[in-house]
Amino acid sequence: MKAIIAGVTGAVGSAIARELASSVERTVVGLSRNPPERPIAGVEYVRMDLADAEQYRRALDGHEDATHLFYCARATHREQTLEDAATNLALLDNVLSAAERGPLRHVHLVQGGKVYGVHVGPFPTPAREDDPRAPIENFNYDQEDLLRRRSEGQPWTWSASRPNTLLHFSPAIARNLVSSLGAYAAICREMGCALDFPGPEGAYRSLTQVTSIELLAQAAAWMATEPECANEAFNVTNGDVFRWCRLWPRIAEAFDMACGSVRPLRLAAAMQGREAVWERVRERYGLAPRSLSEVANWGYLDATLERTWDEILSTAKTRSFGFHDWADSEARLLALIGEYRAAKILP
Repeated sequence: MKAIIAGVTGAVGSAIARELASSVERTVVGLSRNPPERPIAGVEYVRMDLADAEQYRRALDGHEDATHLFYCARATHREQTLEDAATNLALLDNVLSAAERGPLRHVHLVQGGKVYGVHVGPFPTPAREDDPRAPIENFNYDQEDLLRRRSEGQPWTWSASRPNTLLHFSPAIARNLVSSLGAYAAICREMGCALDFPGPEGAYRSLTQVTSIELLAQAAAWMATEPECANEAFNVTNGDVFRWCRLWPRIAEAFDMACGSVRPLRLAAAMQGREAVWERVRERYGLAPRSLSEVANWGYLDATLERTWDEILSTAKTRSFGFHDWADSEARLLALIGEYRAAKILP
């Protein structure tokens, strides 16, 4: 395998790069606009703008022998809104057009729960891969349709992974559930507050699922190399479900603070002007010199904690095709808090 990873410096791209580079039988080339903060051994990095088709073709000079493409790029992230489909489709088209010049065998597309409309309202659960699409503009649909059309009569196949909210240690990425939660808890504790749940009551008690990013990377590598997975999409979650009302007291305990009540508020507004509080936290605990905006993304946390509907993706198909790995969601989230503490990012 010689794999091209588009969007290699993102959380998903980095995880897939680590997974693929762990094997000496695989050559990994990572593409991104920005240089990696922590380069992964065994990965060749190429800086480029995926929106520039000609630049992309030039960047692949010398890599025409790539056999696999892992597409993890996004034009931008918008919370609880319909992201621009045309721009995202054009990015994939640019990458695919250049990759098809070589002996391409497989394209893997990373999608997500937005395929089922988890970001816009209640949806049928447990969501299955062959469920009818929601009547909304969705770049995930356009990208998958592009792969279906372009692969017809070609020597390459495709697959798609559909995780839900990701759990990961990514110090350079503030759009992160764990670091954002940790920053919120640290600020509340510094201000003498209990750890209130900032979403609505329904979100506190609804069932939800998450996906550990290492699990997603393992699943993506499996899909790209298992012939039975050709031209199929698969849900990838940790396999369990949880309610925030069960996990929230454990998060409060991890920060040695009282668990509060459900107190709906918009963190994007409530956390404005809290940089001085964060600086006190950082100085008190000798944390790394990272600003609050580098650690927490309040809009992302608002969007994640305000969903009053169940978020459950069926993994029956994934298991029936042979992927049986799993993770304990609550234990993994708490362990990640420990990783951020060890890195001196959270107190």
